[in-house]
Amino acid sequence: MNPSMDSAPGHARTKKTLKWVILIIGALFFLTVLLEAIDPYGDQPYIEITHGDHVHYVPHDRDPKVAISKFPTVPPGPDEIITPEGRIVPKE
Repeated sequence: MNPSMDSAPGHARTKKTLKWVILIIGALFFLTVLLEAIDPYGDQPYIEITHGDHVHYVPHDRDPKVAISKFPTVPPGPDEIITPEGRIVPKE
């Protein structure tokens, strides 16, 4: 009996399992990217946009006429919001 022939079915099963694991991980990654593209804000009132070596905090209702550079580089406090024009103001 040849020892290499005994391990062949186990090796094939391991390769098949590895392919499924890689496929599932790839599908989960794709789903995560797709969900982020569909709804980048999630349940947050603003998102962080990287701009060079810093981050700007931009609300979901941002005025598209206002440049990203006009938005704050610090997140609003717990009792503050970011206006569509980029100002941090107290919540009403």
